[in-house]
Parts: sequence; C-alpha cells; structure tokens
Amino acid sequence: MRLSVSRALALHLLWTAFTCGALLIAIGGVLPFRLGAIDPPGAFSCLVESEIFFILVVWPFFIPRLCVAAKDDEPMRTLGETPLLLSQVAVMFVVALPAALLSRNLADVGTLRFFFGLLLVGVLACFTAAVFLILGPRRATSSYFLGFFVCSALLPFCHYLSGEFAGGPSLAFLAALSPFWSAAQLRPGAPLSWAPAATCAIYGALALLLLASAPFLKTPAPADSSRA
Repeated sequence: MRLSVSRALALHLLWTAFTCGALLIAIGGVLPFRLGAIDPPGAFSCLVESEIFFILVVWPFFIPRLCVAAKDDEPMRTLGETPLLLSQVAVMFVVALPAALLSRNLADVGTLRFFFGLLLVGVLACFTAAVFLILGPRRATSSYFLGFFVCSALLPFCHYLSGEFAGGPSLAFLAALSPFWSAAQLRPGAPLSWAPAATCAIYGALALLLLASAPFLKTPAPADSSRA
C-alpha cells in the first residue's frame, strides 16, 4: 500500500482550515450573536471539540481513500494501511499543535488537562480509523453514525434529565461516553475532571480490541474479476 499524497494534502488543509476557523470564529466575535460558553477560559475546550467533530464526522470519509494499492493485483484493504493512517494522525497533531498551544495559553489550562485533551483527540482518531479499516466503510458507516448520535447526544441528554429530577440517579458514567461532553470538562474548574481520562480509556480499549480481532472481522478483498 502507498499513501495518496494529493488526498492527504487535502485532508490536512481541510483539518487546518476547520479547526483554526472554528476557534477564530468562536472567540473572535465574528458571528452576529455571542456564544456565551466560548470565552478565553473555554478556548482550549472549544478547539478540542472542533477537532473531535472533524475526527468523528469528516475523517471517516478520508480513511478508505488515503491508501491506494501500490500494485494492480494488491488488495485494497490490508493491514499495511494501519501505519499509514496512524502517520496521518500524527501529522494532524503536528499541524494543530500551534493552535493548541495558543488556546492553552488563552484558557490557562494546566499540563495534565492539556495532555488529556490531545490524547482524547488522538485516541478517537485511532478508534475511528480502526472501525473503518477493520469493518470497511460499507459495513461500518450506518452503525458508526448511529453510535455517534447515541454517544454524543442521547447519553448526555439522559444525564441532563437525571439531574433535573430531584433524587434521580447520577448518569455521569453514561455521559462520559460522549467525547464532546468529556472535552467540555477540560475547562478550568470543571466538576468532573475525570471524564477525559475515562473516555480515553474506553475508546482506546475499543480500538485495541478491534485491531486485535482484525483477522476475524476483516472483510476479505473482492476477487479480481479480470482473472476469471
């Protein structure tokens, strides 16, 4: 397998424009209305949430297109794609590092929170790559985006409803499955500072489980009809 340079370049340009643009629009007062939750203390969590949105929604469409066969008879999906995709995750980290350092200074975020913010984005990128690499885009797309909706919106909403009822059980452990809810806990003084670490552990374990079960879950490459 080899990397498609043109598609990788498009990925990194779109990644830079989206994350930096979201940060500048949110804290720069460009919108005709003010976002009350986005102030200097929330700059880092805003950047992390925009990166998470890109990783979970846009990155999956690039995963099956970044790697191309080096030879005509080479299967399009092999385990050789894994290091190529992980290298692109590392490049995205390097590209976004200046914006991350700037937003960290604005938000006055400590080293540990800064580390977990970057780790959260990296773990989610590896998890998404593992899902689409192992299961394939045809098998994974519908169930992946359904799970994205449930984990990102439905579970935090259930946690919110449980807090609205007096004496209701705490469902914070369910909300920890939401990457966006966990990223919101990166703000200084957030009540549930354990959430980013828990989310990293959950999705990191799932990614390792998918990669370990690759021989059993991987869809075989389609046969070459020209040889029939």
